[in-house]
Amino acid sequence: MKASQGDVFKRRENILERLKKEQHLTVTELANFFNVSAVTIRRDLLFLEKKKMIERFYGGVKLIHESPLSQPLMHEQKPFPVASFVEKFSTFMPNRAQLFVGSGHFSKEIIYALSFFEISILTNDIRAIAIDHPKKKAVISLSGGELERETQALVGDFAIHSINKIQADLCIIEAAGFNTHEVTTKTLNESFIYRTMIQHTKGPKIVYTSAFNLETVSSFMIDKTFLFDALYTDSTISPDILTHYQSHGIPIHVLS
Repeated sequence: MKASQGDVFKRRENILERLKKEQHLTVTELANFFNVSAVTIRRDLLFLEKKKMIERFYGGVKLIHESPLSQPLMHEQKPFPVASFVEKFSTFMPNRAQLFVGSGHFSKEIIYALSFFEISILTNDIRAIAIDHPKKKAVISLSGGELERETQALVGDFAIHSINKIQADLCIIEAAGFNTHEVTTKTLNESFIYRTMIQHTKGPKIVYTSAFNLETVSSFMIDKTFLFDALYTDSTISPDILTHYQSHGIPIHVLS
């Protein structure tokens, strides 16, 4: 039976986890551990090598520790201004809109702020199930899927299937890394979920992240930067980076 895309992503993440513990492994050792062919493992390793996450040598492979393209700004990461963020984009949000909201550090707070609007939200953030209050107007649905404990995100084939059934009016995704070329996240499973959300959104596709993450690259690409309609970030953004993004035509909104 052909492996699903979710199974492939999970195996590749597990390869990285094993390399963190073992330092280096051979193709044969990995093939035996995952009960797949050496050809399959070599395909996985080629993918991870292109992402500059591993280094292959004769007969084996070792982990490359992640390093950003440039040094991040020398300031402490501050909480993302959720209220200002929701206020900004809610002005063009249609009534009874269908939204995708990807799981992230601030997604639960964003979904809570959106719950006062008469809209429908589909999210893969498991924490959204607890959002309930007397003034709640939004219909909040979970995508289902397998729980990624470290991110509290629902991922895998079932989550993909539920997203594929909907055409959203608006998509909101948090990035772990952002530059003029690509928008990135930390896990393979997340990247596939968020790419599917983008593909099934007929309206604006919004990416948000703390200024701390700008001009850094996380592990896996969600999609090319030009496919997003707007970037929202906080006021600690460097003036040089702001000018750089504006010169590249990136629609950027700085939140106070």
